[in-house]
Amino acid sequence: MRLFVGIIFFFCCFTINAQVDSLRLVCQPQQVSLVNQQDLLWMYRQRDTLRHHGAATNLQVVLNGNQLIYTDSTSLRYLASLQSTYPALDSIYSTVLQAETKYFAIQKDSLLAKVSALRWSMRYLQAVRNLQRQQQLNRSGRSQVLLSFHNFNLAADVGLYARRRYLRRSPRYERMGQMAKDLGIYWGGDFVGFPDPGHIQRFKNSAALVAKYPVLAFEFEKYRDHYEAVYRKNALRIDKVLDTEALLIALNRLKAGKVCACQQAILPNANQPAVDAARVEVNTIQNWVFIKPYQGNGYYYSLGRWAYLTKN
Repeated sequence: MRLFVGIIFFFCCFTINAQVDSLRLVCQPQQVSLVNQQDLLWMYRQRDTLRHHGAATNLQVVLNGNQLIYTDSTSLRYLASLQSTYPALDSIYSTVLQAETKYFAIQKDSLLAKVSALRWSMRYLQAVRNLQRQQQLNRSGRSQVLLSFHNFNLAADVGLYARRRYLRRSPRYERMGQMAKDLGIYWGGDFVGFPDPGHIQRFKNSAALVAKYPVLAFEFEKYRDHYEAVYRKNALRIDKVLDTEALLIALNRLKAGKVCACQQAILPNANQPAVDAARVEVNTIQNWVFIKPYQGNGYYYSLGRWAYLTKN
């Protein structure tokens, strides 16, 4: 009898889990009595996405009437990112990623030595890249990502030369790519849809980076609208956006169950603060959050928690 009950329980759990859409979350309104101080920064980021691409200058963060002062390292990193139009992510997260950037530097030196042993001329053209340059490349079509491993100092562009002439295309890049993979480096020539044979990086994809360093999900969350649009656009060619799919799933795993600002704006029993600065304020008694970007209009939203949608 116990075995039968166990089998039924397992089957029910499996059925419920199978109906969950890992790519889609919704903010379900509910009474939220406890809000972590970092939740306010996350709610601001999730509302102030690419639609308001600018710095949250003088961000005011208020919880139940008390203005918060952040002192922990993670929150300070988030604030540094929010309060700059193009934050220097390689600097903000340098301590977090110190071991990775150090090991990647060793890998790059090893790759250079291997290529040089063939008496080929090779140079690293660019490693760290700022966000402003990254988005310029995206707009020009020279990159397909808005947030790159270059921005974290975890990627490099490689140039091969023959008789001092830069080789834009050459079978040598494939040989170099195989050497890189032998060293545990990921090669851009393997990218699906947008191969980049002159590119190497420390991690397979952004999902792998976020899975190992969840603190970085805060940076990818800013571009969620973009990732979702890219995924929808390629709905009939999922093979081209497997990395995007993996990233959205990884981000959702970290968001599920967390406090959120629900979609529709509301009119609570409170007056909007007359301030020019960016602001996020939570009132757990009345169950609302007020979010105002810098030099933009502020709105109230009901508090809730992120939950997976079920598949149709």
